[in-house]
Amino acid sequence: MTFKVQVGPAQIAIHQGQTVLVTEPDGQVNWPSKRGLYFRDTRVISAWAIYANGERWDLLNGGAVAPHAARIFQTNRAFATEDGPIAARTLGLVIGRQIDGGLHEDLDITNNSQKPVRFNLEIAIRADFADIFEAKGDDIVRRGRIITSWSEKREILRITYRNKDFCREVIVRTGEGDGLSTVTANGRLRFDIALEAGQAWHRCLIYDLVDGVKRIRAPRKCTHFSARSDHAAKMDEWQRTVLKIECSNEEFYRCYNQGVQDMAALRLPLQDTDHMVFVPAAGLPWFVALFGRDTLIVSLQTIIVYPEFAASTLEVLAQYQATERDDYRDAEPGKILHELRYGELAHFKLIPHTPYYGTADATPLYLIALHAAWRATGDGTLIERHLPNAEACLTWIEKYGDRDGDGFQEYQTRSTAGYENMA
Repeated sequence: MTFKVQVGPAQIAIHQGQTVLVTEPDGQVNWPSKRGLYFRDTRVISAWAIYANGERWDLLNGGAVAPHAARIFQTNRAFATEDGPIAARTLGLVIGRQIDGGLHEDLDITNNSQKPVRFNLEIAIRADFADIFEAKGDDIVRRGRIITSWSEKREILRITYRNKDFCREVIVRTGEGDGLSTVTANGRLRFDIALEAGQAWHRCLIYDLVDGVKRIRAPRKCTHFSARSDHAAKMDEWQRTVLKIECSNEEFYRCYNQGVQDMAALRLPLQDTDHMVFVPAAGLPWFVALFGRDTLIVSLQTIIVYPEFAASTLEVLAQYQATERDDYRDAEPGKILHELRYGELAHFKLIPHTPYYGTADATPLYLIALHAAWRATGDGTLIERHLPNAEACLTWIEKYGDRDGDGFQEYQTRSTAGYENMA
């Protein structure tokens, strides 16, 4: 008798940077649900479904083939056409997806029968632009306006959300492919497909993402059933820079290399004072963001393998070190942040994560990580550069961390929206 252990719900989750896609195992995004395409803490795609003459497809197999790529295999259900019925399992559908900034989606259909087929392929896309906190908590409030436009000439679907000076946008365009032009009907993208026996059809959709100012472009090249991409090449390049281990224990060797691959996938690019740096993200799918405690602990755990994580984390967290008391954000001078978010709720300060400082251990961990990074690298300039931050941390520990002067740290939230337990 076998016993299956499943961690979390059945789903496919892929990501790169601050773009995360969470779908059902068949690649759909059902609504209502917590799934969708998230960009900078906003759900820019809240529903996605694909139909053949109005009928859904049946899942054969699918999953993530890389941290940033997925592949799903499906087949058709029986459906009627004006040329006659199409039997179930006549058609094969492969959905290939990869994220590198935006999302590139490949659709490949094969006629596995010995007769010609003709049908409409429809893709239904919806965007609710929910903040990640509200989507995760099933408590969504629409505050702004959503506008959808379709350019027939350029075959571009543009969905825009605006609330005062907050804006998110997803731009869907058709890329390389076969067949006639794309049209829209009943809120869906439609392709008229005619296939001879054994013939295949291909079309790709490209999802560019806009955060109000900057347009994040999706890969233009089709995946061609491969997880290889510019992003995959960059991940491989990074893995060549980390510590290498050779040993006779195959299990340990595999475990170590899997850990390196996981950390390569969790690298989160953030703007430093004058350049882009990478820090470890807290976790997929909800915590692809800057967390004080998480980034510091991971930096300590990986300092022998890749000390640059610690150096980047120290740089970024130093930028956001609190300089004044702000009870709404549980900030006090010298304190290191807990969490930083970029969604609508944070933009309008409806949540304190701008950043939020409700953490008990991030500030002492900053000092521990600074010392460990210096020991691992021997870089004395690291201490010199962050000495003012370290002194501010020590002042916070003495003045605010130890509230009653007994030599032990205490904590208590002052924020009306803060965390009671500052782990």
